[in-house]
Amino acid sequence: MKRIVPLLLVPVLLSGCGLLEEAPSGDRVAPPQLPAVQNEGKAVSDAESFAAWVSEKGGKEQQDAVIGHVSMMWGDWNTPGELGFVVTDHNQKAPAETVAEAFAGWEDNVHTTVRAAVYGKGGELLYVTEPKPGS
Repeated sequence: MKRIVPLLLVPVLLSGCGLLEEAPSGDRVAPPQLPAVQNEGKAVSDAESFAAWVSEKGGKEQQDAVIGHVSMMWGDWNTPGELGFVVTDHNQKAPAETVAEAFAGWEDNVHTTVRAAVYGKGGELLYVTEPKPGS
C-alpha cells in the first residue's frame, strides 16, 4: 500500500493539479480557453449595450478598459453558480479585472451576485470574478 500511494500521486502532480489547491467556488469553473458562443449577434449587442452604459455611468478607468475593448458577452451570470463570458482584446489581468468590476455593476447586475470570466486576445482566460463569501 505504501508503494501504491506515491504512484497514484505522480499523475496528479504532473498534471498541474495539486492536492493542496482550493477547489474553485461556484458550480461552474471558467474554462482556460474561451468556449464557443451560442448566439453571436446577441453577444455583440450585449457588449455594445454594456459599453454604452460604461460610457455614461462608468469611471475613467472602467471606460478605458471597456470602451473599444469588449467585443462580445454571453452566458447566464444571474443564476447562482453560472458564468457570464466577456470577450476583450486585453492581454493583461489588470484591465480584465476592471472590466469584470464594471460588469458586476452594469444595470441588471447591480443587485445580483455576478460571476464573470473575462477572456483576452486569443481567447485566453485573464480573470474570473467570484462572489464574496456569504453572497
